[in-house]
Amino acid sequence: MNRNQIMIIDDDAETLNLMTKQMEVLYDVMAFPSGEEALEALKNTNEGRLPDLILLDISMKGLDGYEVLDRLKADDLTKKIPVVFLTGMTDEISEIRGLEMDVVDYLKKPIPGKVLFARIQHYLNLYSDTGTKGQLNEQMLEALPTPLSERENEVARLMAEFRSDREISEILYISMPYTKKLVASVKEKLGIEKRGDIRRYLI
Repeated sequence: MNRNQIMIIDDDAETLNLMTKQMEVLYDVMAFPSGEEALEALKNTNEGRLPDLILLDISMKGLDGYEVLDRLKADDLTKKIPVVFLTGMTDEISEIRGLEMDVVDYLKKPIPGKVLFARIQHYLNLYSDTGTKGQLNEQMLEALPTPLSERENEVARLMAEFRSDREISEILYISMPYTKKLVASVKEKLGIEKRGDIRRYLI
């Protein structure tokens, strides 16, 4: 059975080594001390095997996490790889900026090993299901005047399962205010007033 592949990008050697050793128990790991090296490695895959998930530090010398994420999202080859921000920053502005950049989550270091494993497996399970989760009509979504972001897609699929805001918040590990913001954005882009009207987008 093939193991999932995780890419870790962090310019702190101690953190990178520790996380690599932790992750190697369950996953194939690609570890890079800079965004530049990681992007070059992805570029050279030539559409070969890409990581199933990227753990990306924000505060790095050279390209920081925000810049790396911008480049990942701008490339058709890598734009759909789920990215989790890792950071030592604790201010709310940084967290909101990270989440609004369409990352899967924003985890604050240090992260206990068991918590990190649980989160990673949750994300891997979630994204391995995105092809059918919620049974939304993909053609209708692609025809939207303003497309849904990856994060909004996740929320839309859970809305299609008639999950409450609280359930969406807990399933995606995001705050209630951010959940409500995403739900409102999904409703606006889908052109629906009531969340139950999402039925028109179901297969």
